[in-house]
Amino acid sequence: MAMIGPPIWALWKNLQPPRRSDERLSPRQWLLVAAAAALVIAVGVVAWHVSRLAAPTLVDWQITVLDGTSDAPPLPDLPVDPFGPR
Repeated sequence: MAMIGPPIWALWKNLQPPRRSDERLSPRQWLLVAAAAALVIAVGVVAWHVSRLAAPTLVDWQITVLDGTSDAPPLPDLPVDPFGPR
């Protein structure tokens, strides 16, 4: 299979400004990155707990409201049993 055009990562490298080799992240920037990562993890943990606690309520609501107000479709006729009494 032939590629048409450069791979996407080559385009991304061209969009970023060149970094100097002596440029390093300061401790303040490291703390900012660590705080952002911790915030993302904390939001994920809280969302997981909220969804785990809300699941029984949502299932109960589905059973009582959605399933309670709608009728089930009619069942199809059963085929004649070939092994039954004749």
